[in-house]
Amino acid sequence: MQNKTSMSNISNILGIISLVIPTIILLLILNWLFKITPFQRLEGFAIMVTPFICPIAIILAIVSRMVSFNKFRKISIVFNVLLIPLPFLFW
Repeated sequence: MQNKTSMSNISNILGIISLVIPTIILLLILNWLFKITPFQRLEGFAIMVTPFICPIAIILAIVSRMVSFNKFRKISIVFNVLLIPLPFLFW
């Protein structure tokens, strides 16, 4: 029983990590576009790394699904797939 619970916890953690990654990238992109905060050192870096970081988050979501079913996986995959073409549309 404990093994099943720990696998479920690992799956949830992987799902949450794969959801947090594109959220942080999206917040950095929005900050850069709308200058929400005075912190503008990264400038367009968030847009440049999006096609490289989002596939890693998709892989984490797929691994999360292999371990155990969770709801974070679906949201994360959709969010990441929407962010991957964003830099190409911006350019």
